[in-house]
Amino acid sequence: MDKDKYFFGTRLGRQLDYYAFLRTGSHFLWNCFTGLFDLVFFENEFVNDKEAMQRQEELEPIAIYALKLRSDTVPYQPVYINASPNGLHGQPQNGSNPTIILIRDPYASIYSLYLTACERWGLKIDDTIVWIKENFYLYRKFYDKAFQLYRDNPEKVLIVRFELLKTNHEELQKIVDFIDVTPKLKPEYVFWWTRFDRITKDGERTFYRSGDNDFWKEDKTWKDALEKAEVGDFSKYGYSING
Repeated sequence: MDKDKYFFGTRLGRQLDYYAFLRTGSHFLWNCFTGLFDLVFFENEFVNDKEAMQRQEELEPIAIYALKLRSDTVPYQPVYINASPNGLHGQPQNGSNPTIILIRDPYASIYSLYLTACERWGLKIDDTIVWIKENFYLYRKFYDKAFQLYRDNPEKVLIVRFELLKTNHEELQKIVDFIDVTPKLKPEYVFWWTRFDRITKDGERTFYRSGDNDFWKEDKTWKDALEKAEVGDFSKYGYSING
């Protein structure tokens, strides 16, 4: 809307809803958002989340600084992305705002969740096979709702794949086009700074491990448990156990 068409202020902000399940690369994408948009937030229970702060400690400060810069030629355009419109990691639901949904290969995501839960959070899993079944069920439920929401509202829903975010800047450009604002930094620049080997610190990391979707295939014990769990097929979401 042109600024001459409304009465107060100088610029309309953009408001969106956002959904992502556990270990799908959400924190990574939010760093991309930081580079692309003039993000604004309101007070909420997650603003001072200690774990989110600890995740930032695994990142290179110079990379975060670079993403917070902005081009002098781009007008300020506030963008509010509600990260928990249905609770933290809640199931996608139809709302009044445009919606971004992040997904990732569930075979990689659930293995990443397993490692993080055990090594970072100290979770004790009595039966790995049962745990795998339960979590694949939760992911399937999330993905079913995500794709149904997209089918019902294709012009209002954007599904972002973590795998494509890592491949090239074009996925970032799709996000920019969807939100329909001029990015404060070019997608190519944001893509360059958010490469895993550039944005992360050297050494052992428990959140930003590698983003490697094939990492789980090197764990024979996990592979054996996964086979016994018989989690079913995820090809309708674009993912395969052999992918």
